Amino acid sequence: MFVLVTLLFLAAVASSIGRERERLDDPSRWSKDKSAVAADPKTIAKLIDDINAAARTNKERMTSIIVINTDVATTTLERQKKETGLTLGDVYVAHSLALATKKKFSAIIALHKSGQSWAQIAKSHNVTLRGSSELIKEMQKP
Repeated sequence: MFVLVTLLFLAAVASSIGRERERLDDPSRWSKDKSAVAADPKTIAKLIDDINAAARTNKERMTSIIVINTDVATTTLERQKKETGLTLGDVYVAHSLALATKKKFSAIIALHKSGQSWAQIAKSHNVTLRGSSELIKEMQKP
């Protein structure tokens, strides 16, 4: 009986992750667009706050969403979070910037640690945030 319940649970989780992956219209939600307005610091701060709030409510689900969006393993996200002292939301933004700029996560973190805000990093690389907050909220719906 336990095995059957476990298998049903795993199937439901896999189905949920599959649905969430299908909802992704732009895997990185960041675009390299020279004509776009630079990422707004308030928008990025709200995204980080929303991710952190969701992680406090259901860390496993939020981590799964981030894994889907960044293609970075949960263990790697946790290690990076611990090593950098950043929140899960910050780690997500750093990975998103790394994907959009084709730079390594460590290079983005180095820029941030040198005093640049996420918005400054985005602006200096002509990267714009597009709809991440809305997508994260949509993906959190049951």
